[in-house]
Amino acid sequence: MGLASFLVLVWIGSGTDHAWWSPPSASTVPSLGEGVVSGVFVAAAGCTALVTWRRHAGAVAGWIVATGALVAAQALVVTLIALHSTPPRGAVVQLLMLAVGMAGMLGVVIPLLAPERVRRVADETFVIGLGLGLVAAGHLLLQFPRVQPPPPQMQLLIGVLLCTHLLAAVLVLQQHAASRPVSALLLVTVGVVVLGQLVPPSGLAGGTVDAGLWLARTAVGAAWLGIAWATLRRTLEDERQRIDSFEHELVDATREQRERMHELRSTIAGLVAGSALLDRQDLTSETRARLWASLRRELDRMERMLAGTGPQTTDLRLDDALAQILDLQRLKGRHVELHSTGDVVRAPFDALSEVLNILVDNASKHGGTDESVVEVMRRDEETVDITVTDFGRGIPRHQRQQIFEWGKRGTESRGEGIGLHVAQRLMTEAGGSLRLADRDGRGSSFVISLPSPRRSPENDLGPTRLPAPKLTMEDGRAWRVSG
Repeated sequence: MGLASFLVLVWIGSGTDHAWWSPPSASTVPSLGEGVVSGVFVAAAGCTALVTWRRHAGAVAGWIVATGALVAAQALVVTLIALHSTPPRGAVVQLLMLAVGMAGMLGVVIPLLAPERVRRVADETFVIGLGLGLVAAGHLLLQFPRVQPPPPQMQLLIGVLLCTHLLAAVLVLQQHAASRPVSALLLVTVGVVVLGQLVPPSGLAGGTVDAGLWLARTAVGAAWLGIAWATLRRTLEDERQRIDSFEHELVDATREQRERMHELRSTIAGLVAGSALLDRQDLTSETRARLWASLRRELDRMERMLAGTGPQTTDLRLDDALAQILDLQRLKGRHVELHSTGDVVRAPFDALSEVLNILVDNASKHGGTDESVVEVMRRDEETVDITVTDFGRGIPRHQRQQIFEWGKRGTESRGEGIGLHVAQRLMTEAGGSLRLADRDGRGSSFVISLPSPRRSPENDLGPTRLPAPKLTMEDGRAWRVSG
């Protein structure tokens, strides 16, 4: 960007009747090209001030960050007045130009005399705006003709303008708001602008000095445009990353809410079914007590879920835990057969309950069957597998690779594609896993793998394990333990 700007500015400033490498002549500088270049830098200084102002509140802060635009405005107004009156100018015009110059200097310098306020708003973008404003002023002030030697009023005006540039740069550099290269470029810019006023192109210094100053202004201007472009790109990239981060946080929050609603709907469905079942007059007292116990457990789990209380990992005896969890499926009218081995796992009860409910509910909602089998089998000394098998429609082979992805569901499914993703995440957080097992024939089979508690040598020498119990549903009313 800097190199391209340099070449364009050289071509514009050289005029149409010279090659781009030739120094400008008195007839082409100042020229229409200088006016175009001046307008570009005035606009750039104003845009930079606007960008910086958007990040700071308050009238004083806004005035401070507009320092670069104010420097350019001071030079622009003085130039416009000068262009409307040819030398020799009357005393009124000269006093008017001097008054504008003094007002501009006071408007720029006085706000910068409050170092605490300047420190709060000064950054590299602010310094870039000042640099662009100085370059704009350097080009603008070369537009109006002067007589040699200049009258005292014009000398005083030039002194006021140069003091504005020097004081603004010094007061800003004292804050150390920019990197060393940018600060060094600001100093060079002030030097080039000051020399441009002391040795204007129409002066008596000769063509070599004029050409050198012209090339210096061109190089400085191109450097500021390149830095401004790089800063703009970096700022936009930072803003894009901030927006992406916010969107990810919003998506995560939305996912969490939808997952919680998914679990709440499942729990409420069981509570509604259990409450309706309690109205039956033919229930035995034992069955009614089990229903009340299941309802209280689900209400307690719902309360922990709404309170945001994280699941507590503990040692779960699967005979009792699975019987309690699957009672909820009985409330919904499901028929589940349980084969347990009396093993113990290390896992949160709420997480295991949610995963089993998801798997059995999916078998009914998406597999078209209320018949499921839950089998417990120890894989090795450290892992226990809980296999949940149904005999429904099963999962098409081409969909098996993506069933655990969030929002993925079958073409004929009416679900949201949330349940299996939540189930796998819960088991992973519990230190276990959930996977789809290969199965021949009808239905589908999922395997929950959970760690077993570490057993001490004393436990290994304990009593012999009892035969595995078998728990089944009897007439859809109560659990029957056999074996």
